[in-house]
Amino acid sequence: MELRTALRNDPGEVERARNLISACMQRWGMPEDGGVAPLLVSELVTNALRYGAQPMRMVAKQEGSTLRVEVHDARGGEPPRLRRAAPDSTHGRGMMIVDALAARWGWSEFGGEKQVWFELDLEPASPAIEPAAEAPEDTASAVESSDEVVAA
Repeated sequence: MELRTALRNDPGEVERARNLISACMQRWGMPEDGGVAPLLVSELVTNALRYGAQPMRMVAKQEGSTLRVEVHDARGGEPPRLRRAAPDSTHGRGMMIVDALAARWGWSEFGGEKQVWFELDLEPASPAIEPAAEAPEDTASAVESSDEVVAA
């Protein structure tokens, strides 16, 4: 399965992207990840909005138990950096979080466009563990008509 969606140059897109990835994971039957995927999506989309250029888009793909999320923007050149932020800084930790929590991550540039991506390996929960309580709202409704969900 695959999701492709354009990202506007608007801070509200971070929340929309988080909701989309949660809804897609649920729709695709992927196991709960404790909020890791939405957190990492937040970091990549925030970086694209802060340092990237339009047009921007997010692509999410499910292949077996692997979730891959890519955020594309039109400003190539400088790769994402792992920084050591000062303790009182409110910025500069995003890629350290991605590096710590993703199974794999990277970036590429092609034709002046940059793509930053991460992958999570999400194994189904053990039968001995009780499933988490379901969210009160239907997150599947977060996928808007302008978002394209494509079967692989």
